Amino acid sequence: MTSQPSEILPRTVRRNMLWSAINHFFVEGSMTLSDPGTVLPLMIVDLGASHVMAGLVPSLRFFGWLLPQFFVAGWFQRLRRFLPIVRMLESVRVVLYLLLAGLIVWLTPVSPQLLLALLIVLFVVTRMAAGSSAVARAELVARIVPQSERSTLVSLRSLTGDIGGVLAGLAVSFFLTPGRAAFPLNYAWLMGISGVGFLCALASISLIREPSTATRGRAVNLRQQIRRTPALLRNDHRFALYVASRAAATGLNMAEPFYVLFAVEILGAPPAMAGLYLSARMIMRTLSNLIWVRTCKHQGNLWTFRLARLLGLAAPLGVLVFAAIHQLWWQGTPPAYAGYLFALVFAVQGLGVSSDTVSRMSYLYDIAPETDRPTYFGLSNTVLGPLYFLPTLGGILVGAVGYPSVFALAALFSLAGYLISLRMPPTPLREPAD
Repeated sequence: MTSQPSEILPRTVRRNMLWSAINHFFVEGSMTLSDPGTVLPLMIVDLGASHVMAGLVPSLRFFGWLLPQFFVAGWFQRLRRFLPIVRMLESVRVVLYLLLAGLIVWLTPVSPQLLLALLIVLFVVTRMAAGSSAVARAELVARIVPQSERSTLVSLRSLTGDIGGVLAGLAVSFFLTPGRAAFPLNYAWLMGISGVGFLCALASISLIREPSTATRGRAVNLRQQIRRTPALLRNDHRFALYVASRAAATGLNMAEPFYVLFAVEILGAPPAMAGLYLSARMIMRTLSNLIWVRTCKHQGNLWTFRLARLLGLAAPLGVLVFAAIHQLWWQGTPPAYAGYLFALVFAVQGLGVSSDTVSRMSYLYDIAPETDRPTYFGLSNTVLGPLYFLPTLGGILVGAVGYPSVFALAALFSLAGYLISLRMPPTPLREPAD
């Protein structure tokens, strides 16, 4: 059977790439406005919660997103078209983000503890809906362009998403600047605009033209999906090493919510600086995407994947440098410019994130069999789900030992991911099946 994406007309390919890129612009912009690694931890601390709770939010972000993917992938494989299921699942995110904006206004003065509970529950629901949708969206990306254009589309989506993130970071800075919008209206505005942005993302992805005769995989029920997992990892050595490398590098997320808290609590940066940090990270991600699309094409997806593991070391090591300067040079009283200088940490973090985003998807498209692609995507993410609770452990370490311990451990995890990636064999592009 011929792989249908290679037969799409050039004008349809251009149309699909355009609307797919616009879709990711709104998705990433909306996520940045209510970013679980910066904005939500600040809001949760403002509501009176602990650092452990602040560390729980990014854990729930990834765990809720990753958990359902493997379990829905087997059922999704039987689908001929993926747009309808994407539209249904993305609608859940639109509705619940707008609902959360209203709850922030209503419940913060009345019962902040109830708001925290509802925030956690509804946030998990949105993440599970988005995670299930991600399986369908990943397959959609693979279908709507020829195989030779997949890494280009992945990079283009990452580029436009980063642009959306940069603009959203400016909005975060605006709303969190004192005098612009009082608490909790500042966070309600950010959450509400996120909901509107997700609505725009839903509208744009609906304009993609999905091939109606693409190859349909074999549906696998949940019991079969679970039972075949050990054999799948055992029989595909490349995929097993890919999952292991990603699992080790997941340790970087242990430190995710504590970059901005380190800046605010240790360096004395104002909370509004979170917008500058998000923009710095997104600008670097945006600019470096132009590099990664070339390295993936000329050096290979695996070479870029390995480089991403090394670049992941830079941000936590940068924080350790700031911690040492704070202790030895500034002697506990950082200068006013320290908070601005800390934006460099977020910039190098963006460099690592962008290389990882482009390379891990492109390499997975290289090694995943066409009819099992949803399962490969879902499994590679779902098995990582429990590891995304590491930021909760990070919150405990911050309280017991201090910030440096969290960032040192995150750097070691990234180094382990790089060492594992050295064992992964390079793989040529998979040719369409006949």
